[in-house]
Amino acid sequence: MRIEHIFLETMKGDTSFQEKESGLSLIFGTNKYSKQEMKKTWDIGIKHGIEIGLRKASLEGQRVELSVNTTDQKHKEFLEKFYQLADEYKCAIQYHPKVGMVVVAR
Repeated sequence: MRIEHIFLETMKGDTSFQEKESGLSLIFGTNKYSKQEMKKTWDIGIKHGIEIGLRKASLEGQRVELSVNTTDQKHKEFLEKFYQLADEYKCAIQYHPKVGMVVVAR
């Protein structure tokens, strides 16, 4: 879901592979793939890149994102204690696109 959301935000207004076919390419068949096939492949490639980026995101970057998005003082206190425990146990919680949230060694 997160990848899909990031993709839709990033690609808003994208017009890649949506131009009309030229008459010559239709007559002589110079295109091996349709514009729809190319657009689908393009979209899959972008989503795959987002997935890799999320998986390789630094723990510090994730920490900053969580801290900035947390406004409640109790939640901030929870995050701080969580980060201390994560440092002590040398682990972290990361998002894996196929299985969801997982605990990983650092």
